[in-house]
Amino acid sequence: MTRLKLTTAIALVTLLGQGAMSAQAGSFTANIGATTDYRFRGQSQSQTNPAIFGGVDYVSDSGLFVGLWASSIDFNDAADTYVEVDLYGGYTHALSEKTSGTVKVVYYLYPTADYLPGSNEYDYLELIASLSHDFGGITGGVEVAYSPDYFFESGDSVALTGSLSAPLTDSWLIFDGGLTASAKVGYQWIDDNATFGTPDYVFYDFGITAKVWKLAIDVRYVDTDLGETDCFGGTNLCKGAVVGTVTLALP
Repeated sequence: MTRLKLTTAIALVTLLGQGAMSAQAGSFTANIGATTDYRFRGQSQSQTNPAIFGGVDYVSDSGLFVGLWASSIDFNDAADTYVEVDLYGGYTHALSEKTSGTVKVVYYLYPTADYLPGSNEYDYLELIASLSHDFGGITGGVEVAYSPDYFFESGDSVALTGSLSAPLTDSWLIFDGGLTASAKVGYQWIDDNATFGTPDYVFYDFGITAKVWKLAIDVRYVDTDLGETDCFGGTNLCKGAVVGTVTLALP
């Protein structure tokens, strides 16, 4: 099953990549960074410890895009998993001067996992659609992500997320790129909660991003509505925390 999902994801991303690079001119960008705690939908992927990450993207003038992003992780698991790689591709289209829509496919791959015989595997595929709208200084967004077989083979899943962001100032002290406030709230549904390790849950975060040169410094509070007893058998991986992230755009 995992090989089929991987083959499908690679085929889709390759097709989108070929379209992006042949349709019109485009540009490559890349980034590297570090975070005090890698969080995905509110849950720590690094045992609440720091992580390093980086990625590369290609965006065509037509709106097609492809990319790869990777991060260090720590599941503290028997498979000794310590790397996540995300392959993705999609298309963004301006629906009006202030509204745009995006559809994309993401394949989450854990190449270093050394699974025990007969154990469930982590790799999974998501199809994601989103809309964003500029309300005149405040940008709102909504996103829905669907997986036919979510992380750890826990069945189909849906994540619905809403977001807001607003610039606070064009520049402040050394931050010539200004300050931006943003917030997000979402709900994760999972078909097989027992296999995944938590009930369906709410996740949210809010914080500020400051930019100077090609450096973005983000500080935010991240949390879920899960108590410790509902979080993967009694862990603090779903507990709220202040997370700091530094990202450098390249070149």
